[in-house]
Amino acid sequence: MRLTVVGCSGSFAGPDSPASSYLVQAEHGGRTWSMVLDLGNGALGPLQRHVDLADLDAVFISHLHPDHCVDICGLYVTRKYRPGGAVPGQLDVHAPTGAADRFALMYHGLEHAGMSAEFAVHELGDARVRTVGPFTVTSYRVNHPVEAYGFRVEADGAVLAYTGDTDATAALGPLLAGADLALMDSAFVDGRDDVEGIHLSGRRAAEAAVAAGGVERLVLTHIPPWNDPQVCRAQAAEVWDGPLELAAPGSTWTVGGTTDRTTDRTADRTADGTGGHGQRPVQIDRAAGLAMWDDYRASRPGLPDEGEPPVECFGDTSALADELIAFVTEGPKRATAGLVAAYAADGDPLPRIGAHWVACGGDGRPRVVLRTRELRVGPLHTVDAQFAWDEGEYDRSLESWLDGHNRFFRRECDRIGIEFSDELEVVFERFDIAWPPDLAD
Repeated sequence: MRLTVVGCSGSFAGPDSPASSYLVQAEHGGRTWSMVLDLGNGALGPLQRHVDLADLDAVFISHLHPDHCVDICGLYVTRKYRPGGAVPGQLDVHAPTGAADRFALMYHGLEHAGMSAEFAVHELGDARVRTVGPFTVTSYRVNHPVEAYGFRVEADGAVLAYTGDTDATAALGPLLAGADLALMDSAFVDGRDDVEGIHLSGRRAAEAAVAAGGVERLVLTHIPPWNDPQVCRAQAAEVWDGPLELAAPGSTWTVGGTTDRTTDRTADRTADGTGGHGQRPVQIDRAAGLAMWDDYRASRPGLPDEGEPPVECFGDTSALADELIAFVTEGPKRATAGLVAAYAADGDPLPRIGAHWVACGGDGRPRVVLRTRELRVGPLHTVDAQFAWDEGEYDRSLESWLDGHNRFFRRECDRIGIEFSDELEVVFERFDIAWPPDLAD
């Protein structure tokens, strides 16, 4: 099960993110099933970077405040007025009481006809269970000034819990218990926001996750633009000692097993850092990557067994991944760098000399098998001109390297909640192309 943050700004769209919307996908029956949890203002645009809107299988709306549902109007337009004819059939929309009328009132001119030809609206209820392909979705009534729900999504043994907007409530127990990833409201700040019954703070979100038991990873979301996300994270960290992250648009996690960001470790291998949150992240085709690995191993019968290698990409967006892999396959790029703290925060081991990894392009498909030939761990400020040259990007200068990497490493520091410094430990890695034969060094 994959979770992609489409938008995560609390209460209204911010300068860096749309309002709440989360894409959940899983493979089942020979195809990808896709559903959206909330569709707040500004979300419909970036959602199209991740999925064809006509391919959505369901929408779940936690409550009827506009920062969680207003882009349903745009979705209606895409289904009704598409050139070549309307999208056939009704899209299932699961929402609180009165949603169909509310949607129609939001779209002037539909006050009487509504959107019934485009959407089949189903009423949510407390502890009500819905099935969408491989997904079992249980809605829980939560603590907000209007009728509101959190969603527990289960597929193939993996559990994603999304609180929607809520303050502390007993319903968070069954909603969160045993979740591989808990995506939790953190709109309020302790010591500033004292009103009850609206939102959680970072601390109260962490307390609820601890009380529920078995939560593996906590991701804070719905943080308004006027809040400092690091304050929310710090308040949560006073209670929560497990993996703790801030939601950001474009972030993607594979939920279940060893839950982690699909692009976390790949981002650590990034070079330029120009990829922004507004671009499409990479969905890695791990099966294809392992197939390339098997081809390589078959050609090297004496190769020591090192288990399955990482399958990843350079960069944190599809455009950046394509650009950087081209520097490898068509150019001189034979080095990369990542923060030691980011590897540790994500639970990933550092690279090893002689070990391999499969590098993919922006479409998630494998391009090359790389072999790590040299490693050095040292402070960021110890990078030299030769390493920048070997990284092989753009003008290959040290000045350019520092400009791009400092920007990227600052983003990484914000993500994992540490302060940027040129004293931060960095893994400086050099590699060779091992496969395919026509590209091998």
